Amino acid sequence: MKNYIPLRKYKHPFKETARRDPYRSTLKPKGQPICPSCRAVSIRGRWLSRRQLEHQKTPVEPTQEVKCPACRQKEDQFALGVIEIRGEAWRQNQEEILKTLKNTESIARSRNDQERILWVKELKNMIKVYVSLPDLARQMGRELENSFQGFTEYSHSTEEPYLRVRWWSDLPRMKHRPGHALELGVENGANTQQKQRAQKSRAFRARSRG
Repeated sequence: MKNYIPLRKYKHPFKETARRDPYRSTLKPKGQPICPSCRAVSIRGRWLSRRQLEHQKTPVEPTQEVKCPACRQKEDQFALGVIEIRGEAWRQNQEEILKTLKNTESIARSRNDQERILWVKELKNMIKVYVSLPDLARQMGRELENSFQGFTEYSHSTEEPYLRVRWWSDLPRMKHRPGHALELGVENGANTQQKQRAQKSRAFRARSRG
């Protein structure tokens, strides 16, 4: 009798193993623990904020105090995503950009209370916004590019679930059609660095087709 191999093994023969989050586990905590910092409550393994608890039909009875993963990350200064705001054009709309990121956090947090902005660090040439989960960093990068144009780059870590999002406010936006090579934006003044990224993408797609 031949050994059975799942179909997904044929589809993804070189798929890397799932990366582990040191602050989150597949085991559900017992009872309904409450976070002493943000007052979120874990119900059946899902952390709910105080606003979300108001819509619960069943009564909530916290059994013990346990810090939620997001509060532990903030305490340990351990983020799983960062958004780097670069360039010079963002200085003119700094308040609107930070407000857009805050609104993106509130929308994501309504679905998952653990998607939060942990802290913000202002440097001379950029602003770094550290977040608790990579998905929130990806959403913020897309929102910045859609709202304020610019160019966004995403860098993944191969060892841990970490995402670095770099948004250049001065660069023209990349235009891309599915199935076609990357094309530079219509705006003039595209720099050499952006052209090199487009050339590398074309070369990678050519190797994959060959």
